[in-house]
Amino acid sequence: MKHLSYILATALALNAASITDLLSQIEKTPDTKIDNLMIKEMKTNKKSVVSSLYPKLTLTASAEHFSKPNSMVPLPPTESTQLIKTGASLPFSQNIYRLGFSISMPLFIKEIYENKNKMEFLLNATKLQAKINLLKRQSTLIIYVSNLNYLYALKNALLSQQNSIKTTYEGVKKGVEIGRIPEFKLIRLQDSLITIQNKISEVNTKIADIKSKIYSLTNTQVSEPVELTSYNVTKSEFFAIKPLKEKLKSSYYDIKAKKAANYPKVMLNIQGNRSFAKAYNTDDEIAENFASAGIYVTWDVFNKKNNSEIQKAKIEASKTSLEIQKTLKDLSAQVNYINASLKEIKKQLTATQKSIELKEELLKGAKVAFKLNTMTVDEYLKYEDDLAKAKADLANLIALKNTLIAQKALIYGKNLKKVFK
Repeated sequence: MKHLSYILATALALNAASITDLLSQIEKTPDTKIDNLMIKEMKTNKKSVVSSLYPKLTLTASAEHFSKPNSMVPLPPTESTQLIKTGASLPFSQNIYRLGFSISMPLFIKEIYENKNKMEFLLNATKLQAKINLLKRQSTLIIYVSNLNYLYALKNALLSQQNSIKTTYEGVKKGVEIGRIPEFKLIRLQDSLITIQNKISEVNTKIADIKSKIYSLTNTQVSEPVELTSYNVTKSEFFAIKPLKEKLKSSYYDIKAKKAANYPKVMLNIQGNRSFAKAYNTDDEIAENFASAGIYVTWDVFNKKNNSEIQKAKIEASKTSLEIQKTLKDLSAQVNYINASLKEIKKQLTATQKSIELKEELLKGAKVAFKLNTMTVDEYLKYEDDLAKAKADLANLIALKNTLIAQKALIYGKNLKKVFK
């Protein structure tokens, strides 16, 4: 056990990447950047809704040809009569050029205000979901690292077993050479060493696979075990519920917005233009100004499609409400399982550590008995296997503990850089 701890400590000291570094690297990956872009997109959508409350200014220009002389501006009968009497240019022409502007602004459109509130909650939901996505990736990293550390510990346990059997092999070899020990025992030890080497090769393949997964997640090469110390996770609100609650609030405002589509809409419109043309009666170049301002009310008294949209929004709100209930139920069950498992793992860790100490002593006695030819080779090898298995079991329990703590931290939305160091 001391030998295994020394090997692990040396490997950890040589490793360049800490768990904090790896967790930070995930924040720089394309997946996280995509989530940040989603937040920016939602902010832009919110600004778009708010911007519709501001005045809209439009500039216009036109060149028109008419089959008959057309009025450049509305002309009252009294004014046209006066112009005819004096022989002045009449504002009529077949070719009219105009420069103008128009300003429109909503004075009261309830739908816009409801959509503004809706977008506020959707933005909050997007931010919270982005944090959950990041925590999920970081939690997955903790699981990968825990598995990697377990595999390295398993490999070291096998190497320790291999070295132990090699030592015994050398002692048995001398006994075989002088004829005191049958050659069968030597062959059996050789076969066991080959089996262990094959197991080491299998573990190396699994280590390479986990390393590639860590690289895919962090864009960082890991060459050795990663030091990992876990801390307790305090109970708090289920974090996955938070974006759903924001989504539910947005759904309520979405229903209001759909209903508001049936309300009257009040708009302010201002427009003006300057027209240029040749008067049809004198051919003189003339220019006329014309402007108007008004408040306009429109009201969809009957629009069956709006009723369907209201029903869709209500259904969406009901779905989100049920999703919250389901998530609460599922996460409660998961937390209960994690707490119960961690309690049992704590007991198993203590028992397994004690078991390793006992198995190390038993192996010492088995080595002596085997060399004195009072124990069969298979009985001796069983003690070697038992010790290696106990060391692997200890590493597996540690990996499982870290995995469960990472899942618990994800459920409560904790900062994994504070939970694992």
